[in-house]
Amino acid sequence: MGYDMYLVRSPEGEDAAYEAASRSFDAAVEHRDGLDLPYGHPEYQAVQVKVTSAYDAMEAVRTTHFYLTTWAMSECRALMDHFGMLVAAQPPDRPAPEEYGTTAGEAVLAPAGNAAPAQVQRYRKALEERLSWAPPQPEGIAAHKLGGDEGWTVTPGEIHAALTAYEASRATNPALLSEVIEDADWWPEWIDYLKHAARHGGFRTYGPPVT
Repeated sequence: MGYDMYLVRSPEGEDAAYEAASRSFDAAVEHRDGLDLPYGHPEYQAVQVKVTSAYDAMEAVRTTHFYLTTWAMSECRALMDHFGMLVAAQPPDRPAPEEYGTTAGEAVLAPAGNAAPAQVQRYRKALEERLSWAPPQPEGIAAHKLGGDEGWTVTPGEIHAALTAYEASRATNPALLSEVIEDADWWPEWIDYLKHAARHGGFRTYGPPVT
């Protein structure tokens, strides 16, 4: 169990490139499994190298996703809070489907997009607005958005504010930053992902609730 972050908008061409890389990986796996050879056989091992290479190539294409274990996300929140990157913010109350002339059951069962009844579309829009809500002038990322399975949307404005706070804070204690990177080797990649997300509409988070 952990936390999955996804860009709101994929970089141009990435989805198609990932699908192509996935097909190459699947083909390599199919070829390996069709050999009907023992694991230790030299030919099997040679094909397994190609499978591993195809998998690595597939993962290298995908920049929309970032994953942290539950423990790592706990560390991440603590570090971000230390660097002044997080803020406490109270999101709007969850909208009630009845306010939009629909029901929870209808909203779940209705088709996606414009094929859904108008009242369901309005309700879904209200839900999305709640998940992406941020103060007009954010001072960081709302802490509650780094948890929960609803898909909270961290906006570009929140990310820029968080990165600004980080740049100001880390400069005051470079030795601490070195210790952070040594203990949490994923931290530089996380900062890079935040910068990447800010250029692609922000990111959505899925994982256990913040406790």
